[in-house]
Amino acid sequence: MTKYSPGDAVIVEFQGVECEGEVIRQSSGFVMARIAIPDVELDMGAVGARLDPQPLVCVPESRVRAA
Repeated sequence: MTKYSPGDAVIVEFQGVECEGEVIRQSSGFVMARIAIPDVELDMGAVGARLDPQPLVCVPESRVRAA
């Protein structure tokens, strides 16, 4: 288990895409981070495109690595 602190720069694998991000918090095996979607044309929503180009996501620690 890697320990991340708020503000740490990380690479987050979210829905099969690696995104640069910043840690918000880490708890119980999950990391909450604000990520930057690398391609604005990428539709990451289940119904439609996400409106926020920097969404807040929560992913398992195994999908996060230091930038």
